[in-house]
Amino acid sequence: MATARSLRPTTSLRTWTDAVRLLIVTNDYPPKPGGIQMYLQSLVDAYPDEVHVVAPADRKAPAAESGVTRGHRRWMLPTKRTRQLVVDAVHDFGPDAILFGAPHPLTSLGPSLRDEFDIPFGVVNYGAEVTLPAAVPGIKQWLGKTLAAADVNFAISRYTEVNVVHLTKKPVVYIGAGVDIDTFVPPANPPENVKPVIGCVSRFVPRKGQDRVVEAASLVEDDVQVMLVGKGRTEQRIRKKAEQLGVDVRFEIDVPWADLAGLYQGMDVFVMPCRSRWGGLEAEGLGLVFLEAAACGVPVIAGNSGGAPETVIPGQTGYIATESKAIAKHLTALLADPQKAAAMGAAGRVHVESEFTWPRVVERVREGFAPHLR
Repeated sequence: MATARSLRPTTSLRTWTDAVRLLIVTNDYPPKPGGIQMYLQSLVDAYPDEVHVVAPADRKAPAAESGVTRGHRRWMLPTKRTRQLVVDAVHDFGPDAILFGAPHPLTSLGPSLRDEFDIPFGVVNYGAEVTLPAAVPGIKQWLGKTLAAADVNFAISRYTEVNVVHLTKKPVVYIGAGVDIDTFVPPANPPENVKPVIGCVSRFVPRKGQDRVVEAASLVEDDVQVMLVGKGRTEQRIRKKAEQLGVDVRFEIDVPWADLAGLYQGMDVFVMPCRSRWGGLEAEGLGLVFLEAAACGVPVIAGNSGGAPETVIPGQTGYIATESKAIAKHLTALLADPQKAAAMGAAGRVHVESEFTWPRVVERVREGFAPHLR
């Protein structure tokens, strides 16, 4: 059993190149689906040093799960019982740093854990998880104080970075997001679809914009097929709209992560026209799906919401468009010029390789913790 970290030497500062044993505490972790879950799983998979995760109970989790401590309930709150779970993990694992996988609610455990074990803690911040609670008086002050208490706040996008700086009045470390560039690769041969495939991968919720993908497809003169990958509460509404507009839509529901790359590779254009709602409070933090599509050599049309535009170089790797008519205009241009579409897809792959890989994310996380490690 590892001893409490308060006993470790404090003679010299560490650098980001030193090994950093990381304890991640989160409510969002596979097999539970979702973007944050996949983000944290990918971070764990790419992390070169020892890492351990404290996550909620999940009936779908493997019986023998290496590197993960499961709680007693499906959702963890910052209670004495949850704190003891984390304390036990600290004693057993002996981390150099604690990383909370979301800005709330578990982050409030951070200060007392730091005081008891002399371990710095950081927080990963996304999009709506910050902006929505920050719009509520009282909760805004609580969240700002909680995040400001962290040794380091990490942001997955520049958009999120600005929001967290505004909330905490402290510097924030941009870490971005990554793609498994060995899994998400361009196809060996271009897709030979009977008709062009316009794809979208996302949960079926209003702000993701699947309705506008269908509307845009109805405005394109070419006979196209729309492929919608995901599931969610707006699925039936989208099916009805597709029927009304006479659009050929192929629904792929509950697709395993391992099969996603093959679906991206079969797309001619990727479109997710995400839109901000509630006066900009509900927005896209970044959008891993844009990066996955680009890594597969597919030109991307992203909505102008939150950090989504950061994934695209307009006119080089794709376009920014949220309204149906604008999307249809870009689709028409890309489908009419396959060489241009292929060039954009190739440029998107290069962009991902240079800016959005998990080793780069890990490097930034370790750099962020480095000034606080001894």
